Amino acid sequence: MAQNWRTAIWNATDLLEPFSWPYATVVQVVPDLFEPETRRAVRDEVFAAMALCRHHRFQLRTAYPEQYHRYVDDIAGSRNEYLAWRVTAAVILRRLGRQDEAAGAGPQWPLINVELLD
Repeated sequence: MAQNWRTAIWNATDLLEPFSWPYATVVQVVPDLFEPETRRAVRDEVFAAMALCRHHRFQLRTAYPEQYHRYVDDIAGSRNEYLAWRVTAAVILRRLGRQDEAAGAGPQWPLINVELLD
């Protein structure tokens, strides 16, 4: 970890919270996003927020790593899944008043600022 990075725990209920952090932050995402009860739409929202906060590093833990890998592989490997996820990111940008940033190629998957911890 870089020496000037801050640390934070994010429960992902306020999707816009990481956008307000002025410093590069190593963020532990506390809910297990890959529990079977978690809807894909929730995952899409959290991953959209993480993708749009490129200056932060997000660390995930899950009891279901195979679900994580399947989710990432689906978006990375399917144009339709990727475009559906991009719609979610565009909604977040609109909430931030940054809808003009929704155009363009978008981030590559897997996201380089998201790490699955053992």
